[in-house]
Amino acid sequence: MAIVQLLSPADFNNAVAKHWDEVDPITRGFVAPDTIVSRRTWNYRLDSNVQIFVNETGPVVRRRDCSNTDFDCNFWLGDSMLAAADPSPSSDVLEAPIRLRFSPAVRAVGAWIGVSPKNPFDAPFFAQPLFATLWVMLQADPTQWHLVTANGWTGHASPVGTPLTAPFVGARASGGGLVSKLRFNASLLGNRRFDKIALSELSVEV
Repeated sequence: MAIVQLLSPADFNNAVAKHWDEVDPITRGFVAPDTIVSRRTWNYRLDSNVQIFVNETGPVVRRRDCSNTDFDCNFWLGDSMLAAADPSPSSDVLEAPIRLRFSPAVRAVGAWIGVSPKNPFDAPFFAQPLFATLWVMLQADPTQWHLVTANGWTGHASPVGTPLTAPFVGARASGGGLVSKLRFNASLLGNRRFDKIALSELSVEV
């Protein structure tokens, strides 16, 4: 069993969009920007059935908003996102900064990847080649990671409806298989360092 790479949200069949700005399922309160959403006693839900667990191990993940005042990267203005520090230049799956688990597993998943500089006024950082990495684990083989990559560009927040230059990474399990875990990473040309990596809303086939 293997995976098929999906190049954009248009490649999904009847996808469910998972936005990260939902209410806390326990308190029913709004999950505000900068809230830590990893390793929590609660978890996000895709729908009434599928739960999404964020970074049960690994770096701290926070919910952020795409804007020039919160987290500036080339998603659409106002988009909710998950963001984590990426202290290591390694692209190894074991060091991937954003990690998701689905219960039950799903058929296909994809998302846009963005990064931010340490200095928000680092103008040369923008319009740089950005390489996104998605590692996929299938439910049928919990010992094997499958790699998907995509290329794009860094950039500033974009008006809603304009084309994004951020790389999109997505994959569907072939042969009726199911995706149980994902890990996301990114790198810049010449292994140039950045401060944080961000994950946009998900496109998911259940």
